[in-house]
Amino acid sequence: MLAKTILKVATQIPWEKVIELAPSVAERAGTLWKSIKSKNKRLSVDESSVYTPYTTELSESDILKARLESLEEQIQVSAGLLKTLAEQNTSLVQQIELHQARLFRQSLIFSGVAAVLAGLIVYLFVR
Repeated sequence: MLAKTILKVATQIPWEKVIELAPSVAERAGTLWKSIKSKNKRLSVDESSVYTPYTTELSESDILKARLESLEEQIQVSAGLLKTLAEQNTSLVQQIELHQARLFRQSLIFSGVAAVLAGLIVYLFVR
């Protein structure tokens, strides 16, 4: 049942568009990864030049800075994941194209063998 569902879903995917757009998806994922990495290398503020009063509680700006750093880390992880998925997609598309070519060759061979066998059967009955 699971195989039937997977086959049904796989037949509904527009594979021609997936194959056509795979290189651009991989390229854009790479540029996204590069832009995220370059944005991470921003200048930091010298902590000694900023006056911070001594308190035991975290200030609102410290909380916001921590949240911002957490979000930036999540963005980097997401960009890395997108890059990996795009590379895997490109690899899958290449494998699909290889299997399509192999299936076409096998179909031609099978058709040729079937034609020869049909001809042989007709020859044996006519003879």
